[in-house]
Amino acid sequence: MPLSRRAFSLLFPLALAACAARAPVPEEGPPPDLPPLPDVRRVVLVHPQSGERADVVYFHNGGYDKRALEKVNLLLRDRNSGEVAGIDPLLLDFVFDLLYRTGLPPTTEVHVSSGYRSPQSNAQLVKQNGGAARESFHLQGKALDFKVPVLPGGALAEIAKTMQRGGAAYYPSTGHTHIDTGPVRTWRTR
Repeated sequence: MPLSRRAFSLLFPLALAACAARAPVPEEGPPPDLPPLPDVRRVVLVHPQSGERADVVYFHNGGYDKRALEKVNLLLRDRNSGEVAGIDPLLLDFVFDLLYRTGLPPTTEVHVSSGYRSPQSNAQLVKQNGGAARESFHLQGKALDFKVPVLPGGALAEIAKTMQRGGAAYYPSTGHTHIDTGPVRTWRTR
């Protein structure tokens, strides 16, 4: 369900304020004490190129839902080889919490460009783009490249950095935000 212009005009200043008020992001370190997330967590992941979507309640009754995670794993598979791997459930919590902090509902579509990458796909990407990480967290199912159409990617990345749940960066050349559940860090991008 798209946000109305009025809702977006109210939400966008909040996102910018959160970015402006953020503390410096350490290169590495343990995550801060995090407030508890709601007992029911839902995400709507969409792969725009294929039209596939996974609208799942992935956490409820005190645990992660195995069937929901299987749907997420399938959607976030390596798009070159078709290989499916386990996606870190904490990555879904990162996405959920990011939307939660911006005030967006859990029904907000998250447009995914890259989830899991096989070693072969990652090696090909490194060959094509010298800036790509050889030891990417995508290889472990712990990284996600995405857009949320109703919010600017730069603002999303800035909010993600303040959360200190892992890596976060914005890539202006493609307009996507990257998050991962590795060490807390950020880096310069193009």
